[in-house]
Amino acid sequence: MVINKLIYILLFYCNYSYCFTLSKLDNIDKLYRYWNCIGFENDITNNKPYKFNVGEIPLVAWKNDNNTILSSLNACKHMGSRLDRGIVCNGNLYCPYHGLKHNELDSCGIIKKHDGKIWWSYKPIEKNPPTIPYNNDNYVTSYLNIDMEESLPFCLYNSMDLNHPEYVHNGLGFGTDIAPENYKTHHFENNNKIGISFDYITKPSIKLINYDMKIKERTKNYNELIFPSTSWSRVSSSSDEKKNIIIGVSMLPLKENLTRWYVTIRHNYMTNIIGKQTMIAATKYILNQDKKQFQKQIKNNKLKSFICWKKTIAYENHMQLIIDYFDKYELPNLDHFLEELKNDKW
Repeated sequence: MVINKLIYILLFYCNYSYCFTLSKLDNIDKLYRYWNCIGFENDITNNKPYKFNVGEIPLVAWKNDNNTILSSLNACKHMGSRLDRGIVCNGNLYCPYHGLKHNELDSCGIIKKHDGKIWWSYKPIEKNPPTIPYNNDNYVTSYLNIDMEESLPFCLYNSMDLNHPEYVHNGLGFGTDIAPENYKTHHFENNNKIGISFDYITKPSIKLINYDMKIKERTKNYNELIFPSTSWSRVSSSSDEKKNIIIGVSMLPLKENLTRWYVTIRHNYMTNIIGKQTMIAATKYILNQDKKQFQKQIKNNKLKSFICWKKTIAYENHMQLIIDYFDKYELPNLDHFLEELKNDKW
């Protein structure tokens, strides 16, 4: 096993110079111009407003009479009262202070239902939100959310990191100290996503939980990051690649070191109610292992910016593109957003 790891480390350093020659992606500027997942389809009801934040930007959503979801700043245009405490009646949102009516003329941004989730964007750069694949009748789908005490970029680094499972997800998790095999990086022409594939050893506990997958020794894995805030992974048995579990995460930054993960779980085996609940419980268990690790991370962003990535390790050929992408990342800033609204004469 030690020799196997040394071979992979040597291969990594031989190829690492190539990683730095890749063209950089455009640095992310205004996250509010991209699609941000703000909840699941059932979260917005007909009779009450729905409060959400995109970074520092406070927003509220409600349904009108045509069942269209509208959104606006979470502040009344009269005296700034919070609209999430208002009343929805006949498709209008009424302020709780003076009863001022808000309708589609007061909307701010666009909301779309897509892939079981609700998405918001202001003057969206892309036509549609990202999709977690395998959304068809052969798969059962479950949803859950969890708040992580970490910034959006570091949450996404975590989602594409092959090395932390050995330490964070050991014990009853899926992590192992046996090196992955067939590690490859996948690039795409439009540079809006990056993927990695690898084979990974499977521990007896994971085989037991996923009994219907009939894993012999290793799983085949594919992880993909869709910039700027969605990642998903597919795990299948090396002996039967037709059986898959897909975990997708759409991430919403709430504060500098607080990100909400909206999680999609899809699988085409163990599809009965017991199997579905088993998958949900296992996913929660693994996510909570990540949550505990995030709580141990330093929260001083100046120190983090100075110290991080001064050293790199194996299986990180793909990480430099992600690091470059978030080089000038800023939490969605209310001042910048209000300036844009002012220029648009909102």
